[in-house]
Amino acid sequence: MDSNFHSQHRLGIGTTLLLAASLLVLVAVGVVAAYEFRYSDRVYRGVSVAGITLAGLTLDEATEAVRDGLTPYPGATITLRYGTRTWSLSSADFGVAVDAPATAAAAFEIGRQGLTASFAGPVASLWRGLRTDLGAQWAALRQGAAVTPSVKFDENRLAVTLKRIAQEVDLPPREGTLMISGLEVSGTPGQAGRLVNMAATRNALAGLISAGRSGAIDLVVDERQPAVLSVDAAVAKATAMLGRSFTLSAQGVDGVRRFAIDPVLMSQWLSLTPKPAPDGSVELAVELDDDQVTAFVRNLAGQVDRPVFDAALDFDRKTNQVVVLQASQVGQTLDVVAGVAAVEAAIMAPLSSQANAAGGGIDAGEAITLPVTIMVPRVDSAKVAEMGIVELVSEGTTYFAGSTRERVQNIVVAANKLRGAVIPPGEEFSFYKFVGDVTAANGFVDSLIIRGDRTETGVGGGVCQVSTTVFRAAFMGGFPILERYPHGYVVGWYGQPGLDASIFTPDADFRFRNDTAHYLLVQPEVDTAKGRITFRLYGTSPGRTVTLSEPIISNASAAPQPLYQEDTKLATGVIKQVDWAKDGMDVIIKRTITTANGSVKEDRVVSRYRPWRAVYLYGPGTELPPGATGQ
Repeated sequence: MDSNFHSQHRLGIGTTLLLAASLLVLVAVGVVAAYEFRYSDRVYRGVSVAGITLAGLTLDEATEAVRDGLTPYPGATITLRYGTRTWSLSSADFGVAVDAPATAAAAFEIGRQGLTASFAGPVASLWRGLRTDLGAQWAALRQGAAVTPSVKFDENRLAVTLKRIAQEVDLPPREGTLMISGLEVSGTPGQAGRLVNMAATRNALAGLISAGRSGAIDLVVDERQPAVLSVDAAVAKATAMLGRSFTLSAQGVDGVRRFAIDPVLMSQWLSLTPKPAPDGSVELAVELDDDQVTAFVRNLAGQVDRPVFDAALDFDRKTNQVVVLQASQVGQTLDVVAGVAAVEAAIMAPLSSQANAAGGGIDAGEAITLPVTIMVPRVDSAKVAEMGIVELVSEGTTYFAGSTRERVQNIVVAANKLRGAVIPPGEEFSFYKFVGDVTAANGFVDSLIIRGDRTETGVGGGVCQVSTTVFRAAFMGGFPILERYPHGYVVGWYGQPGLDASIFTPDADFRFRNDTAHYLLVQPEVDTAKGRITFRLYGTSPGRTVTLSEPIISNASAAPQPLYQEDTKLATGVIKQVDWAKDGMDVIIKRTITTANGSVKEDRVVSRYRPWRAVYLYGPGTELPPGATGQ
């Protein structure tokens, strides 16, 4: 019985203790639950930021509390150092401000990180997260939890602050220089500079600012090397160059002409150019100013050059002898490009061993030969007897009686420009080469010319009479015609159509080749009294005969009806004709050439003439002929 009693007694005590323990657990759970419920949307007790208590505040209230308590943000003092210099910078220099929302959020997360991180995991993870959070809450309650404020800074203000400091530190590199004063050469070596590395310094500052810590950091400064550091080689080279002098010689027709280049002149030609060296550095190269050397050589060319003249010849029909109207002249020209190259090569060449041994590198007379080209005349008056100009080869004649005084003057001027012309064997005759531009500056005057589809007043009317006559002489001599153009319409001055040659300088020329083995002399004769112009070609006859066919005319077309145009410069009742009607046609003339050995060659000249209407000018109010239409 006693045993049973004792057993029951022990059972009662155990039950009581279990109930008590359970009650305590329930009480503890209730307390924790009540605590968690109380702070479910508030910062836990014990949490503070920079001495500001946030316990029991909602997230928005905590944000306002942080903003109110840390504005303006006290921040930390940061010292920048470079060598012996320092700059003490406050938060205001960087525009530092507290990030209140981020700071409040960090405070709110105290005691909540573990459960939040493990919420999506298994039950065991949830339990570990809960224990972590309860531990953090208990630690905050017992000893407090200080949250470091989150800060932000103004990038623009930070950049301005760094630029201000950089202005005191930055130093541009000094380039090496070389000075030439008279014949004295001096050099200043280059010196390195420095430049604040803004990006690297900014990153170092940002780390301290974000941590809210005071401290000192070194200013990041990069060294800047000059492009030209050493100038010793340039000084030595320039000094050596100015210790030399040169004698230039130009061998011409009349002997040798000599010129000098002394150090004073050479000093004006020196130029200094930075150039990359083989080791990757930059060195100062001493060179010559090409423009100045070219100007110097071109000036020498003006003293050396002389034109080449062909002899101008005539043929005396009474004595059958060649007469020299103007003697030929051998010409010479200095090749400026090659001369500049020769001068620059000599000056830039290393000093000769003899010059170095002579003392100080001075060479008082280094020689430079200038390239001179001798130009021999095509027609040499000293070789007239060898030219074979002994007889009449061919001739051509046209008539200009009735021409205006101005037209006659142009014919005389153009013919005289051909006087004395000589064509060597195998070469070509060019009307433009001898006559030149048909302009007032070249001696021609206004007269009627063909321009487009009208006959009008212009410079040089009548010159085509000369080209046509030369063409006929060459054509009748059997010479190959290289370039020839017919007129736009049939011109009455030239007689038989198909044997005219129009020129329009410089675009339309008349050319033929001297295909004989001897020189050919062109001799004009103008008879203004009879209105006749003749060109004779003297040389050695190749023994050929030339015959021409009758003109073959096709595609004939009648001239259009006359055109009447009002001219306010004319009086009433006055009618003035300025263009004459000409029928249009195509004309072919065949030329048969029989050579001395009996071979026969045939060619032809083709001319296409447009129909040309008569044009009349009339004064205002003038009664026109029946059927005439005025404009």
